[in-house]
Amino acid sequence: MQTTLSSTNSIQSARDRILDAAVELFATRGFQAVGLRDLASYLGLHAGSLYHHIDNKQALLFELIESGLLDLLQETKCRMNNARRPCERLNLFIQAFVKFNFKEKHKLTLITSEFANLNKEQQARVIQLKNRYSSLISTFFTHEHNKKEAFNGEICPLTNTAVTILFGQSQWYNPETTEPQLTATLTHIFTCMIGNYKRN
Repeated sequence: MQTTLSSTNSIQSARDRILDAAVELFATRGFQAVGLRDLASYLGLHAGSLYHHIDNKQALLFELIESGLLDLLQETKCRMNNARRPCERLNLFIQAFVKFNFKEKHKLTLITSEFANLNKEQQARVIQLKNRYSSLISTFFTHEHNKKEAFNGEICPLTNTAVTILFGQSQWYNPETTEPQLTATLTHIFTCMIGNYKRN
C-alpha cells in the first residue's frame, strides 16, 4: 500500500529516506534507468509526494554527487591536518579514501559514472570540487617550495594518473577485498609513484 511521506513513522526524515533510496537505485541500476515513479515505488510512496522534497531527478543526482565530494574532501583534509611527516600525510590521505570507498560506495559510483547526466552548471561545480581534491594529491608530487601552487590548483602531470588509480579501482577491485588490503595496495602504488617522481 502506498503512503505519503508525512504519514511514515521512520526515524529518518522524509528527505533522508529519499536520498538513501536514490543513491542506491542510481548506483545499482543507473541514473537513466530509474524514474521518479521507480523511486517512489521503491519507497512505497505516491510519486507526487516526492516533489515536496526535491526539484527533479537531475537535481537529486547533483545533490548526491556534490555531498559525496564534499564529505570526501572534509574527511581527507581533517585527517591530513593531523600529520607532521610526508609519509604520515600519505597514509592518512589513503585511509580517508579507503574509508569513503567502503562507507559510501554508491556515492563513489555516482561520482565516477554519472557526471555526464548533470547540466553544465552542475558539472562546473563538480569539476571545481574534483580540482580541490586533486590539489591534495598534487602535493605528493610537488617539491616543498611549490606546495602553495599545488593547493591553488596547478595540478602536476602525475595527478591525473593518481586520480584514475584511486577512483578507477572502485570499479575493478575484488568485492571481497578488505579495507586493510586495499589500503596496503594503494599505499604501495602511491609510494612507488612518489619515489619515481622524486628520482626524476
